[in-house]
Amino acid sequence: MRKIIFFLCAFPLFLSAQSDFKNSIKVNATGLATGIISVNYERALTPNLSFSNSFIYRPQKSIPFGDQFDKLAKKHGVGITGVDFEYIFVNLAQIGVKSYSPELKYYFGEKRNRFFVSVFGQFEDFDALVPASLEARYDGTVYTLDKVPIHFDIKTISGGLMVGKQFKLGERFVLDFILVGPHFGAAKSVYAKVETSILSRLDESDRKYLEDKIVDRFRLSETYFDVTVGEERAEITAIKSVPYLGVRGFIFNLGMFF
Repeated sequence: MRKIIFFLCAFPLFLSAQSDFKNSIKVNATGLATGIISVNYERALTPNLSFSNSFIYRPQKSIPFGDQFDKLAKKHGVGITGVDFEYIFVNLAQIGVKSYSPELKYYFGEKRNRFFVSVFGQFEDFDALVPASLEARYDGTVYTLDKVPIHFDIKTISGGLMVGKQFKLGERFVLDFILVGPHFGAAKSVYAKVETSILSRLDESDRKYLEDKIVDRFRLSETYFDVTVGEERAEITAIKSVPYLGVRGFIFNLGMFF
């Protein structure tokens, strides 16, 4: 009986001791709606400082709001990416990504619900299938190759700042709201290829015509890209790192402390 009474008296103290959790696992609830699987492990270093690792995966599939992204790309693509999207159909693209992101986060104050700012790195590997319209010449006649699938493989490294707010839901659960997180860096590797049967029928001058039209249509800078057209495939390769800008934002991460 005395053991039971002791346990009942000590139980609140036990709960209090267990409430000082230093670890958490979080899932990107917003990403699930768009086909993104994102898991974050966070470890508290001090009451206000933590370090976390995020792992992100999205299988190759169409992107949400594709029509809106297509309009934005056609309007602002040259200014942001240096590529003209007039003949590229983003709304029909299939895009997948694998990503890893380390993050150092600082929480302001000691309140349950508090703002935070963080610095983070971003390592991304994109694989995409993007239709585009090409212009080719064969046997003296110019043809439009409409919505030819272009396979992309792009690897980027970037870093940035992120701002958000954390809401503690009881002692064990948490909701992080990420307001915005721009990151800047470089695409260390960019490779794209087009495979179509017409290439095998082109002579050398026609292949050179197609190379020039790819550069001209997409406004590819010869400072960054090399274009070659062979008998089996046409290829676009980055010859140096390409400037890269990305934005993370309006994300809800739901997690549990332990």
